[in-house]
Amino acid sequence: MEARANGLQSCVIVIRLLRDLCQRVPTWSPFPGWAMELLVEKAISSASAPLSPGDALRRVFECISSGILLPGGPGLADPCEKRTVDTLTTMGEQQREDITSSAQFALRLLAFRQVYKVLGMDPLPQVNPRFNVRNSRKRRHDNSEGTDSFEGEGKKDKKDYDSL
Repeated sequence: MEARANGLQSCVIVIRLLRDLCQRVPTWSPFPGWAMELLVEKAISSASAPLSPGDALRRVFECISSGILLPGGPGLADPCEKRTVDTLTTMGEQQREDITSSAQFALRLLAFRQVYKVLGMDPLPQVNPRFNVRNSRKRRHDNSEGTDSFEGEGKKDKKDYDSL
C-alpha cells in the first residue's frame, strides 16, 4: 500500500490530514487507520487525472459522504486477504453514520471556502480588496430595496468543526 500511495501525488498529504482529523475530532477517532489509508488510495487512484491536495481531500470526503462506510454499502475490502474481509468491522453502525455525516459537513465547509475549520487552524488574514488583482470590479452590496440580500434570513455559522 505504501508503495502505491507514494506514487500518487496527493495521497500521502491527504492521509496525514485525515490522521490529524482522527486525532482532533472525536467523531473520526473510531475510523481504523488501515481502512482510512485504503479508502484514500482507492479514491485518489480512481481519478482520471492527478489531483491537487485540495481536490484529493474533497474527493475522499465525497466518497465517504456517498455512504461507502454505511452498513449495506460497498464497504472496504482488504486487498491483502484471499477471502473478502471488510476493514470496517470494528466500527459500529452509529460511528459509521457519524463519520458519513461529518464528511458531508466538511464538504459544505470546503464549498464555502472554510477549509481552515476542517484543518483545525485559524483563518488566513483577509486580503485588502484594493490590492486584490482578481477583485478589480466593484460588486453591488444591496438589492433594490436597499437592504442586504441575506439580512434577516437567520443563517447561522458553525463556529467550530469540533462540535460534530
